[in-house]
Amino acid sequence: MAVFDTGPIDNREMPRTTGLTIRLFNTGRLPAQVGIEVYTIEPAGDGYAGKTLYVLELIALEPFNTLTPSYTLDNVYADLDVFGVRVITSGLGANDVAITVLERGSAGQIIEKHVLEGELSRIPELLFAYVTNELTNTITVINTATNTIVTTIPFPVDVDLREIAITSDGSRAYVTNLGTPDEVIVIDTTTNTALTAIPFPLGSDPRGIAMAPDGSRVYVTVTGTPESVTVIDTATNTISATIPFPPGSFPNGIVISPDGLKAYVTQGIPDAIVVIDTTTNTIQTTIPLPAGSNPLNVAITPDGSLVYVTTTGVPEGVVVIDATSNTILLGIPLLGSGPRGITVSPDGSKVYVANLVNDTVTIINTATQSIFDTITFPAQTNPIRVEITPDGSRAYVVCQGIDAVQVLDTGNNELLANLAVGVAPFSVAITPILLF
Repeated sequence: MAVFDTGPIDNREMPRTTGLTIRLFNTGRLPAQVGIEVYTIEPAGDGYAGKTLYVLELIALEPFNTLTPSYTLDNVYADLDVFGVRVITSGLGANDVAITVLERGSAGQIIEKHVLEGELSRIPELLFAYVTNELTNTITVINTATNTIVTTIPFPVDVDLREIAITSDGSRAYVTNLGTPDEVIVIDTTTNTALTAIPFPLGSDPRGIAMAPDGSRVYVTVTGTPESVTVIDTATNTISATIPFPPGSFPNGIVISPDGLKAYVTQGIPDAIVVIDTTTNTIQTTIPLPAGSNPLNVAITPDGSLVYVTTTGVPEGVVVIDATSNTILLGIPLLGSGPRGITVSPDGSKVYVANLVNDTVTIINTATQSIFDTITFPAQTNPIRVEITPDGSRAYVVCQGIDAVQVLDTGNNELLANLAVGVAPFSVAITPILLF
């Protein structure tokens, strides 16, 4: 992802700009998504603090030599004392978009031309990856723009940090603590410090966690006693509901549908996916899986149509579920691989599976439901989780065997960075894009 900005343009002298033409052109061979913001600032000397958006456009640009590699936004009102233009590019072709902003006078004449390129107009992306480390009781924070470690957040020795979920505004991270005490820890991502902890009953063993799309609720799987899915109100950081599960059922992985209306939970005994109605916080239905399949983690496509489940028993692989009919479509075998973490790319075209046993990441094509590619890591790397950046350009693979996160370019699956984190890293979550 790249962000370009003209900065505030002072328009109080003559000749006065009254309109803008904004031109975009994809010069590369990969598609890109582009957002255009036009803003005014009141009062004029207030800097960005008084910024108000008055134009917002979202555009998809196809690669060069196709029918739609360019876009022109013309006749944009600019008869204001101070205005500016910000352009955000994302996708695999994010760095190949040429941007030109023309200032025009009342007669249509060009007053000024801005070519947004280079470091003077580019703003670094503000995305961070949070990695839980089991044996060092820490969270590692990674700047995804530079692939460097920003900080390490320490915790007491008795904690056992597991899964992590981040609010839709990126301001807080919620982390399950399987150790002592049973709790969900809330991290302020501005200061990277613990804000508070939400206590659970002794012996609860909170494990899986998922955030509602609007950031209002957190859903936590409780694998201890009594087993449940517990709902946290993020406005008050208190438990607002408990959805009971049968004793010994072992609810574990969880994902929320993009519309926020359903939660999908992996259940160990009997092997199943449990579907929760989040409006009533009750179990809606249960989708049986083959006995002994041992479902572990779960992901859902951006349109909410397909659910993907890793199974670590027999058969070992990925189960694909039709979310409309709540039925199994097929199974994709990954024998001997030890599938663990699973995620779907932001455009919904691929599923990434971290395989702990055979040191690979499997990429599944969601159009054909077949294996598209397999990325092989050195022996005993032990990939356990994988997450994709919101622009789809990079994969962050948690490698438990080497205490590192490996960053991959999703365009060519090549290694971009190897980042040493804490001992026995377990999970990763990436902050959302907050530019719109």
